[in-house]
Amino acid sequence: MSCFATNIPTPISNRVVFVPNYVNVDALDKCLQDNRVTFISISTSTFDAQVEHKTYPRFLLLEKDHFVAHVDGEAPVKCNYEARNMVMGNFWLGRIQRVTSDLKQVNGLWVSWRPLVHYFAYEDADSLKSECMTLHNTVFEYANTDDFGVLAEIVKRKPHCEQKYFGVNKGQTYILVNADDVGQKYELSRLNLRTLGFKLWKETTTVQSLIDEETQLAEFRPNPNCQSGFKLRDADGREIADGEPFMLHIVNYENEPESDMNDEYDDIPEDERQFYGKAWVEAMTSTDQTSCFVNGALHNGTRFHAETIDGIVYIKNESRYLNTHLDPMDDNLFSDVGVPAKENRIQIHYAEDGNICLSAWSGRTYADYEWMGDGGGMITFGLEELYLGQSNPLKLRIVRL
Repeated sequence: MSCFATNIPTPISNRVVFVPNYVNVDALDKCLQDNRVTFISISTSTFDAQVEHKTYPRFLLLEKDHFVAHVDGEAPVKCNYEARNMVMGNFWLGRIQRVTSDLKQVNGLWVSWRPLVHYFAYEDADSLKSECMTLHNTVFEYANTDDFGVLAEIVKRKPHCEQKYFGVNKGQTYILVNADDVGQKYELSRLNLRTLGFKLWKETTTVQSLIDEETQLAEFRPNPNCQSGFKLRDADGREIADGEPFMLHIVNYENEPESDMNDEYDDIPEDERQFYGKAWVEAMTSTDQTSCFVNGALHNGTRFHAETIDGIVYIKNESRYLNTHLDPMDDNLFSDVGVPAKENRIQIHYAEDGNICLSAWSGRTYADYEWMGDGGGMITFGLEELYLGQSNPLKLRIVRL
């Protein structure tokens, strides 16, 4: 069973949903996780959950007015159908407690404690990709019209869904639409979905409140327009030529060498002591040499250089290009072989002090730096949205070598 015609992921073989002959799956609200499971018709007279556990450690069993989550060795959990996408998103990832962590129990059934947000996905929808199937508190339908008024009427026929707004996903763009005034829209990217989830839990959230909030936050966002004739320059304004080596010092983290003194410091050559006690951008070594994770590290970093292609400045280490995979669950900085597609490019911005900030291409937030301790940290492109206007983005100083 699938509510999408094309561009859907392949089901995962050990994820099954058993469907008795008295349950009409076509009458159920569709959810995105349907595309990752196999639906198996059964006869209730011969179905034995204990026998099925020998093949499937966990599975779902549909009933007329609810469904049951079965995990081997634990008591089955009955859930309301409105919680199906949320349950299916967590079910195969952990124990039964993870399934119910975002739900409440009413009359013996675990239910979602907020109305479902109804999303409409088009054929090129980013949400159809398997790594982006974690929009939990949702109902999804395949959209075959650009008339948002028609979509609004579908939502209004579903009282268990949020009636103030609904979502539309075309390509990489997500739009929240006012169900009562479809001309009122709030546009966001996949990287902002995680933060938006927190906002949508609030009873006071409306499309207009998001628009009003965006007006106040606009000054903290990067300019999404690529500057014509952009040149990479250091903090003193000197142009960095293509191929010229440099390192990227993370200005946000400072630790003077004297406060990090140890026996090893005396053994460091003097020409290398300028790097000691500071955080640098480091591209970790990958086993296949095609892709690697980029993070922050103390004392030493990776040698980078710039390459300009068709007027676009890319930062590279060896033959790999800095980019982001734009995965909301893994929105970090990477270094991959091959010129990145437009949606995966890194955009460079100049801060007032001459240092540089990074964003995803035409992104809505700057990259952020989260210090993890033990001499390292993570560079991400989505976390900053949570603290927009309250914290400083990642700043990098180009250090010529």
